Amino acid sequence: MSTVRRLIKDNEKEWPSENKEAFFESLFHTYYKTLCRFSFRIVHDKEKAEDVVQSCFINFWQKRDQLTLHASFKSYLFRAVYNRSINEYNQSKKTSHQELSVLEEESSSRSDDPLLQLQALELEQKIAYAIGSMPEGCRTIFLLSREEQLSYKEIAEMLEISIKTVENQMGKALKIMREHLFTACMLVFLYETIAEILFIG
Repeated sequence: MSTVRRLIKDNEKEWPSENKEAFFESLFHTYYKTLCRFSFRIVHDKEKAEDVVQSCFINFWQKRDQLTLHASFKSYLFRAVYNRSINEYNQSKKTSHQELSVLEEESSSRSDDPLLQLQALELEQKIAYAIGSMPEGCRTIFLLSREEQLSYKEIAEMLEISIKTVENQMGKALKIMREHLFTACMLVFLYETIAEILFIG
């Protein structure tokens, strides 16, 4: 008889002695959506991201008795999804505009002011472009830290690198973000100044 599904703690790394099926179901429901979102950032395709995550969970369940986890379930699953997503991306080599479409839909619903909508969309596109311009490893670490809320220690365990490397890559990522956002803010200021001059004139 199944036990009640529960949320898994991020530092858990040991299977229960009984009812592994229910525990696995809890793992799935705790991390599925987050892992899909993470995979989508790499493969740029919603269905492929879901396939990647489902395949990782299936493989994890099939090998549950052979695997020895040195990190948490969370770190292991992120690592597995990361590897499979990179393989999927390298095979397809396709560029998707789905993220921009999502950004456009979100920004269009935030305000009835066309100018504010335009500025919000431009800023979000700049952010998306900045993230996309980061080197692969740098981008992955940035997304894991800022969007998935993983600690530097968790990222280091997941990617099998040192915490110092994570810190250095985050420094590079933040520098890239600052450079792009500074340009975006300057453009907004320039647009507003020109508009004000034309209006006064």
